[in-house]
Amino acid sequence: MSEMSEAQYFFNKVKGGLNRGIRIVNVRSKEAYDTVLIKNRIRSLKKRRTDSVLEMGNIIYRTFKYKGKINQDLVETKCNDIESIEREIEKCEDELKAIHLDANKALGNVKALVKPRVVSTCECGAQIYEGAAYCAGCSKRVV
Repeated sequence: MSEMSEAQYFFNKVKGGLNRGIRIVNVRSKEAYDTVLIKNRIRSLKKRRTDSVLEMGNIIYRTFKYKGKINQDLVETKCNDIESIEREIEKCEDELKAIHLDANKALGNVKALVKPRVVSTCECGAQIYEGAAYCAGCSKRVV
């Protein structure tokens, strides 16, 4: 094999490794960005839920203290609002799981590219991987 084709072979190997690395970084950075957005939304919803529960408690207390009774319709309305917020939180948590699953699925495809399968063994004892033109152990040309 000529010097130029050997250099081209190693260049292609380096280029392939860099491309895989870039794909991994892209998948992980998108996952991190989407995760932060959803976690912020969940945090905001949980604060709204806490505020609604406190507000409901204050309303119940004030109406009971000053009127001697609890307004059932108002309590039901507030409970429905709180349940709606909880459903939104569950939906966001499901989105978060889906993001992680999608990222792992995408990385599974990239990782499969990173680990080529062993196709034979060289005379020196080193394993020869699929697509290799040279032995990694002794640099002998693979037939």
